[in-house]
Amino acid sequence: MKRYMSLFALIATLGLVLAACSPANEGGEETTTTAAGGDPTTTEAMADTTTSAAPEGSTTTGAPAFEEAVVTCLVTDLAGVDDRSFNAAAWQGVQDAVASGAAAGDPILLESDEQADYAPNLDQCLAQGAQHIVTVGFELGDATATYAAANPDVTFTIVDFAYDPEIPNVRGLIYQTDEAAFAAGYLAAGVSQTGVVGTYGGLNIPPVSIFMDGFARGVNHYNEVKGAAVSVLGWDVEAQDGIFTQTFDPADPAVVAACEGLLDEGADIILPVGGAINLPCGTAIQTRGIEAALVGVDVDAFVAAPADLQDLWLVSILKGIAIQVQRSIEDQAAGAWTPGVTVGALANDGVGLSEYHSWADRVPAELDTEVQQILADIASGALSISG
Repeated sequence: MKRYMSLFALIATLGLVLAACSPANEGGEETTTTAAGGDPTTTEAMADTTTSAAPEGSTTTGAPAFEEAVVTCLVTDLAGVDDRSFNAAAWQGVQDAVASGAAAGDPILLESDEQADYAPNLDQCLAQGAQHIVTVGFELGDATATYAAANPDVTFTIVDFAYDPEIPNVRGLIYQTDEAAFAAGYLAAGVSQTGVVGTYGGLNIPPVSIFMDGFARGVNHYNEVKGAAVSVLGWDVEAQDGIFTQTFDPADPAVVAACEGLLDEGADIILPVGGAINLPCGTAIQTRGIEAALVGVDVDAFVAAPADLQDLWLVSILKGIAIQVQRSIEDQAAGAWTPGVTVGALANDGVGLSEYHSWADRVPAELDTEVQQILADIASGALSISG
């Protein structure tokens, strides 16, 4: 790929700008602070870097009148729209834009079963008259750049990718999920009864590994603060490598093997990163009849997961995908769309932690207070997560 900036470098650079220059709520409306274990907080409370927070699935009060409803098409990555994760959240954002009147009814959804589907799916979007194309995932970066350059009159939004230099008709949505993952790692270390936690991912690409890196650094921070020796399996901070299934298909044997390997080594809190590849791990925990928990990503896994797995989720690391996708479409419909990059961070409620749900009574009050302070300190810049 030639036209993208390193995701970590871009996040770090823009994160400094956000912390120094941007208030958490530029729109002047009341926002909801991310909270774990306290008042209900989900991705509905998350805002992007340029707008104040609004519940997903609702229209912001006082929103500008839309010039016209935009014909919208969404192309998923290989995890598909039923991943109960970021593809599903992006599609929800499109549906929310329909509900607000920004997107035309009957938006187009095209799922990708293999990388070879990306170009044909984008061709289909154009053939069906799409004015705004949403592409989901890092692996669609090249295809999105190619089609955006060839179709300058079409607006594109891409989730988990950003370009340097920017492309005039593309808005990239990226997230400092390592910030919230750091707090989740600290929490996991404090809750673990075995002194071993673990993580695995689908592919070693920045939108996946950033969760794992933040999680491991949070565990290390817990050890430093508490003088503890909780070990984290599946990610090496120094080597920037770890356990990857090489697939986002939950039915692939590699997914089950990754989870069971961690369980065999004593991990009782596990962070799977890659959509529905978390579900087989939940099943493995239930089959073994052990007390263990999972950490969700992108959306609140307690809400998104099948009912029989809900009680396994300690917490979820949230990304404001739906609201940002919705806002990008609404901006175009209002004649106010701009290209570039939108960064979700703790400082602007673009990332955060969910409630503890069924695990609330197993998280000591003192530990929860420490987690809340960590979130606040990262957001204010008082705590660095990189060293």
